[in-house]
Amino acid sequence: MHGTATDEERLSILKSSLKHPDYELWIAEANREIVGFIDLWIIHDFCHGGKLSYIQNLYVAPKYRGLGVGSQLLQKIIERAKERGASEIHVVTRFDNERAIQLYKKHGLTKESLQLEKEFEQTTLT
Repeated sequence: MHGTATDEERLSILKSSLKHPDYELWIAEANREIVGFIDLWIIHDFCHGGKLSYIQNLYVAPKYRGLGVGSQLLQKIIERAKERGASEIHVVTRFDNERAIQLYKKHGLTKESLQLEKEFEQTTLT
C-alpha cells in the first residue's frame, strides 16, 4: 500500500502536485510547528457528469490526536470540495484504522463502495 519513494522523491511529488490547479494541501499548525495536514484532488468525471473530490492523505501528529485537529482539517476540506463544485467526496482508509473511520463517519461520510487494489513490484521513479 505504500511506495518506496525517498524523501527527496516525495518532496518532488508534492511540489508537482502543488502546481496542479485541482490539488489543495491544508496544513494545521501549533506553536509554528506543522501538526497535521490533509489534501484534496478534484477529478472531472465524465460518467458522473461533473466533479468528484478525493482526500488522498490525512495525517495528525500523534501528540495532537484526539484534540480536534483532524476534525478541523476534514471539515475544511469538505467545505473546499463543495466550494469547488464537487458533487461527492471520497476517502480510502484501512479496515483496521477505526479512529479514522469514526472521524469520517462523524463528518457524514458513509461506506458506499469497496475499493480493490493490487500492488505492483516497485520501480524507481523517473
